[in-house]
Order: sequence, then structure tokens, then C-alpha cells
Amino acid sequence: MSDTIDFGIYNGLEWNKLSTEYLNGLADMGNIQAKEQLEEIYNSPIETQKIGFGKYSNYKWVDVNSDYLLWIIENVDVNNIKCTLALRALEYIKNNTQEEDLDVIYLD
Repeated sequence: MSDTIDFGIYNGLEWNKLSTEYLNGLADMGNIQAKEQLEEIYNSPIETQKIGFGKYSNYKWVDVNSDYLLWIIENVDVNNIKCTLALRALEYIKNNTQEEDLDVIYLD
């Protein structure tokens, strides 16, 4: 796979710098490189992944507070990668936080 996108408004930009929304749009149109990049995102460790939108853009998923992650889970379609990544980040935080530092989180 080429490291940079070679078409459109993001011509010359590295694939790993594209938003998941843009990648999903390309993947829906059948773009193989976008599908591969999304699969790479899904398969990479959550502690290395950064948020690409909103007030926490460029923060690692595991470094934002659990309230924000819960907000994403409650307000984003369950099939959206943001929901998946928020769930993975919550699980990581749960498993890697000292018990006395962890608030109880209830999900319906």
C-alpha cells in the first residue's frame, strides 16, 4: 500500500493522517487502501491511537476521561469506529488503572 493518498483534496497526505470518517467514505465506495487503513486502525493497540475529531483531537483515546468516552458510546452509532474505539479505550482504562483511581462505570 502506498504511504500517501494520490487523489482528491488530500493528495499527498499520508493515509494514516486521514480521518476515519473520510476513510469510511472511501471504503464505502470500494477503495481498497481505505479499507486496509481502517483494518489497521481496528487492529492496532488502543493505547497508541489518537482521536481525530472534536475538543480532544490528537489526544490518545486512553488519555481522555471516561465521561467523554461514555458520551461517545451513547451518542454515536454502534457501528461507527468512534464507538468501537471508545469502548476499547474504556476497557483499557478499566484494566490498567489502579482500583482506587477508578470510578464505577455502568453501561446499559
